[in-house]
Amino acid sequence: MAHVFRFFLPASSAELAVDSPVLLASDDAKRLHKVLRLEAGESVEVADGRGRVFVATVVNPRAGEVVLNEEIARQHSLVPIRVLLAQSGPRADDAVEKLVELGVAEISPLLASGRRREARTDRWQRIAEGAAAQAKLAMIPTIGAPVAYRDALVPGAIVCSHEHDDSSLSDALAGLASPITLLIGPEAGFSDEEFGAAQQAGVPIVRFGQTVLRTETAAVVFAALVIDRLSSR
Repeated sequence: MAHVFRFFLPASSAELAVDSPVLLASDDAKRLHKVLRLEAGESVEVADGRGRVFVATVVNPRAGEVVLNEEIARQHSLVPIRVLLAQSGPRADDAVEKLVELGVAEISPLLASGRRREARTDRWQRIAEGAAAQAKLAMIPTIGAPVAYRDALVPGAIVCSHEHDDSSLSDALAGLASPITLLIGPEAGFSDEEFGAAQQAGVPIVRFGQTVLRTETAAVVFAALVIDRLSSR
């Protein structure tokens, strides 16, 4: 069976209905026509970004116009995990892409002491949109505003460290309710003051594995492990 590509409609789109013609966003219209070279009559999938997905037929490839045929039932929800990244640049971009593919609900920059530059959340948004379409998600994970480290020490938070810990991941999750917030530090790790602040706030510090992972690797591995634990509850 041939792969069926998925596209997202603009956030301002009206309520969708079967047999209705709709226009894709300009970037998706360009991808449909110039990159994928889809033609009139070919089937695609169209998501409204709010959880509804339809099978659709391309009508006007150049304009990105499609007609909705039928709704696809039983779409998966995003996983109630918020990942906060104290990383920026191309490696953070890679982490965002993979985290979206995993289906986490939200990704935001974390303003930790070792952070070297500001994240381009506008770029993260574009990456999230493309990754959500590739992964065939029904919704695009939220790309949030930067969060100060101390403001991130909320109920449901876990600090990821490659230096030391005060809890196993299983024990940390056992006492937490969704949504879960994962704090991923910069390359140099969190400072002693930041570890102390986490302990004072009662936020568990978790380390996994015997090697030191790059920040983008740690973010993806940590999120995947948490998703696995949550799915078995």
